[in-house]
Amino acid sequence: MKSKIIALTIIATLAASMQHCKKGFLDRAATTQQQDADIFTTFAMVDQVVNNLYSRMRGTYTYLGGYNMGPATDEGKDASNWMGSMRFNNGSWSGNDNPIGNTWRDNYVAIRQANTILENVAKYKTPDDPNNPGFLENRIGEVYFLRAYFLAELMRQFGGAIIVTKSIEQTDAEALNKPRSTYDECLAQVIADCDEAFKRVKFSYDPNTAAGRITKGACLALKARMTLFSASPLWANAGKTSYQGDITSGTFPSDPAKWQKAAAAAKAVIDLKDGDGKLVYELEPTLAARLDMFKTRTLLSKEVIFVRMREANQDYDRYIFPKGYGGWSGCAPSQNLVDDYEMKNGLPINDPASGYNERTPYANRDARLAADILYNGAMWKGRKVETYAGGRDRQSTETDYTRTGYFTRKLADENITPGQSGSRWIHGIAFRLAEMYLSYAEALNEYEPSNPDIRTYVNLVRTRAGQPALPAGLTQDQMRQRIRNERRIELAFENHRFWDVRRWKIAENTEKELWGMRPVADATYPDGYRYERFKVEDRPWRNAMYQIPVTTDETLRNPNLKQNEGW
Repeated sequence: MKSKIIALTIIATLAASMQHCKKGFLDRAATTQQQDADIFTTFAMVDQVVNNLYSRMRGTYTYLGGYNMGPATDEGKDASNWMGSMRFNNGSWSGNDNPIGNTWRDNYVAIRQANTILENVAKYKTPDDPNNPGFLENRIGEVYFLRAYFLAELMRQFGGAIIVTKSIEQTDAEALNKPRSTYDECLAQVIADCDEAFKRVKFSYDPNTAAGRITKGACLALKARMTLFSASPLWANAGKTSYQGDITSGTFPSDPAKWQKAAAAAKAVIDLKDGDGKLVYELEPTLAARLDMFKTRTLLSKEVIFVRMREANQDYDRYIFPKGYGGWSGCAPSQNLVDDYEMKNGLPINDPASGYNERTPYANRDARLAADILYNGAMWKGRKVETYAGGRDRQSTETDYTRTGYFTRKLADENITPGQSGSRWIHGIAFRLAEMYLSYAEALNEYEPSNPDIRTYVNLVRTRAGQPALPAGLTQDQMRQRIRNERRIELAFENHRFWDVRRWKIAENTEKELWGMRPVADATYPDGYRYERFKVEDRPWRNAMYQIPVTTDETLRNPNLKQNEGW
């Protein structure tokens, strides 16, 4: 990929102008007028400043300190105790230790940078790119989106945040000590910025010269995701009046008007057409094509709406590869997740009519199981995976061996050998069409459960995987559970589960126990192994964990910045 595609290098002048000050996350960066003039009077410099703003986005697959967020949920388990997921697993996280990072500060540094760009482009009347008229306006649109994105990140982790739409002087005590806004007030700001961005950015770009830039579809997709979150039980009522979500057990508030807005927002992405009247996005037609979308065809896929460019290299393969293939066995899928893959006939494995056989637990399952997860006996790089005792990929508590008896296949490239020369870039898919289909169906089911589009759009995802259509006549609650399970399977390891179980308020049930599978040699079984479920660990849960605590340092700096409940 050409180096000019979304350059992420911070130039010296930019680094000097954008460093944060000691007084807090809302401080304006200390720059001189001459530095500002040097940067904002030429398009080329502004272009680099905007590119640097992109670099502040967290990776989809590397969201948790460079590693996958799945092991912080019931999706899986990392193999090394030093990884951030372990602090989520053992409950040791706090306002002094957010395993994801100091994200309250990080996102406000990015928002401040966005505000500085927008203000100074206007102040210094930055000229357009002389070789590409319209590029400046496009960059302005990108900055509006990125400002929305960083605020949405604050909302996703912490709830209602502080809305900042202009640079703040260090002497402005009132602005530096603002209280948090309500969740829905923050949502309104996200939507407003996405709308401003939508006016300015393009439907698509040349993948050889401008891959990874914000598109109109990305603007709509961010609106759709955050509108869905606002309608969900954690925020349906609480978000109207508070920065704090409803973390009480047994309450699942719903607002039909909010669900209707969420459905409309997702459908806007689905129905988006380009200037020629053609649909901008399409599902990959086959399961094989879906797998290629995560590896070799990410930048060319019609299903992909937006990617975080070059978020990792082939070292990520080392992280998730089995130990016996030179990997670290990270993000090892759980039995909890494996059990939720249906049988090929569309029935869950706990249905007596499903045909599930504990003697052959991986036979006749949803084809996504074999596509997404490596298990004992699965073929990988020319040999069978060996998770049995003494096997090269054995389930064990030894360093870099799988804790659960499984490995993530979905994001791994079988053609890579860890430690080989050369490289591959992993572009993290932040938004894709399948998410929008499932979001649309979920929202429709909550306010208009008889709408036929619900089954239509869920079935489009299922058909691609080779699964039968959902049965007709499901109740609203039955459909809700099927949609949630479809999200769990289709979007596994893509940084959705952590947030979904929280917005649905089911984490207090799903996040307490993690299970694995241990093959035991037994010649009386079909493939020579008896499979035994075992508990990997118990995980502590309290409802305060529905939201991440604001960094304690920041609450001490700003007396009006209130901490989330329970922290």
